[in-house]
Amino acid sequence: MKPEKISSLHDDLLVPKATEHLGEYSTYPDRFNPEDKSVLTRLEQFGVDIPTAEEKFGKKISEFSWEEYSKLVAESVRGKYDVIVGSVFDSYMFPNPENPDRDTRWNKMINLIGQYKEMGESCGINLIKRGRDFKSQDNLVLGLEAGAHLIQSIEDLKILIDLGVKIFGFQYNKPTPLADTNGLTELGISVARHIFDNNLIIDLAHSNFNTRRDIMRLARDLNKGNLISYTHGSVKEDIDEAWRGKMGDRALTSEEMTELISMGGIIGLGVTKPFFSSTRKVAERIDATAQITGGINSLAIGTDFGGIPPEFLNEIRNPDDFSKLADILSTEFNLNDEQIKKVLRTNAREWIEKAIE
Repeated sequence: MKPEKISSLHDDLLVPKATEHLGEYSTYPDRFNPEDKSVLTRLEQFGVDIPTAEEKFGKKISEFSWEEYSKLVAESVRGKYDVIVGSVFDSYMFPNPENPDRDTRWNKMINLIGQYKEMGESCGINLIKRGRDFKSQDNLVLGLEAGAHLIQSIEDLKILIDLGVKIFGFQYNKPTPLADTNGLTELGISVARHIFDNNLIIDLAHSNFNTRRDIMRLARDLNKGNLISYTHGSVKEDIDEAWRGKMGDRALTSEEMTELISMGGIIGLGVTKPFFSSTRKVAERIDATAQITGGINSLAIGTDFGGIPPEFLNEIRNPDDFSKLADILSTEFNLNDEQIKKVLRTNAREWIEKAIE
């Protein structure tokens, strides 16, 4: 089976351009090889052919303006995605010599949201405001991944909502005003309630166990389990052996996965290391989850393309490679075409559309 298009609960569409101040990521410690030209590889993860793009625009990728970059990425999205969740983030969150104040970081993040808006207005991408806005393809949803540390009040949250952010992460592997090592703070509880009251989504990816516990408990109390996502990652048992013990509690427990399914939430599986050592391992997780009541309807993919270091890639390196996963699911695990299509494409769109009404 060759998927016509895919949907993804998480992609870093703007990371290569927004972090160009870091060059080829050569300032990164340990995780990154400064010789691997990772910015270029991250663009290729969206199916962008670098030489063709440079020839078309008559310049090197590193010289592309924001407008040119947006058109380039939008063209790939239109050709390969039904729904894509684009990451909103603090572009100074990566290890680097720059450490500006909160207002500088906040304003740059707001400008980043503006780049997504431009992608919607000028590049033919359907930027989603409410569920009724979904079209048959080319849908872009905004999700706050690494920006919760900049939210200091409900008013800050309202600004992001007004700008079109639909999915909110409360942590990025560290304490924030919304959540710390013990779980949700008082502000975090207020923010979570406001999100739920407005039929928006809270994302558990990158949150610690106690924060996930508190968010799921609140969602149960308010009957809002259908507004909980885990956009990209895996279950603890899936973690690549070389990374076990190095991920903190970033991955879900098996019990959390089962609970999310029973609550009506959605789970986006990563397709790269450190979450899975191979594409077959991804297929094994999909097959195992399909055995849980409602499981096949609660699964999607969260590719994290644009945010993946080259050395973390497995057999799936861009959207076209999902045919490899589809073939394994079909030939080795006997999943039918409809089940495969649900995971790779339709579940993400139908779940978000219903959640945000």
